Amino acid sequence: MKTAVLVTTALLFATPALAADPVSLLGTWKGEEAGVGAKDGWDRHDLLLEVREQQGVAFKAMKSYGAPGAYETSEVHGSMTPDGRIVVVVDADGVFTGSLAGPDVLDLCYAETGEDASAKCSRLVRQK
Repeated sequence: MKTAVLVTTALLFATPALAADPVSLLGTWKGEEAGVGAKDGWDRHDLLLEVREQQGVAFKAMKSYGAPGAYETSEVHGSMTPDGRIVVVVDADGVFTGSLAGPDVLDLCYAETGEDASAKCSRLVRQK
């Protein structure tokens, strides 16, 4: 009997917990991105991320950056850990990595290599 209890207890602790539903990133996130690049030099501009579709931990979004009235927009693709602790977003040129700092706060850093290498970070707040 003791052996059965020990085995059952060991299995309970060894079995990974089932993941909860993934965090929803749907909505429009807005903030300021700041950094430096080989071609752009020091740079600071608006950044918007509009997450339009999400299936589980994967999502599609539109990224817009620049100054109001003169935004450049492109499609991006992303995924995250189910708890939202790690978020990865890619576009045609580079990679954003980051995490949720709160339910409506997303910290992202962008890295691009090559001739137009750059590194930029932002804090985005979900718009209500």
